[in-house]
Amino acid sequence: MVGVSTIEFRLNEKMELGKFFQLVLNTYPNLGKLLNREGRINEGEFLILINGVDIRVFSNPYKDIEVEDTDEIVFIPITHGG
Repeated sequence: MVGVSTIEFRLNEKMELGKFFQLVLNTYPNLGKLLNREGRINEGEFLILINGVDIRVFSNPYKDIEVEDTDEIVFIPITHGG
């Protein structure tokens, strides 16, 4: 989607996940398939892991999770077969 397999962001302080995703989307607008305008994941299309934990275990991950410079965020496309 952005032409690379890894993107690195440097954060000076902790940031809510939703705000971080908005930052990513503003930097890489072609990630519109991945994130909507509010910085939320397009449900059913991708699995998101933060430091190996699926964000769906949180009731409101966009507010409940704060990310920092040392965190690893992984987007895994969900493929469906038939």
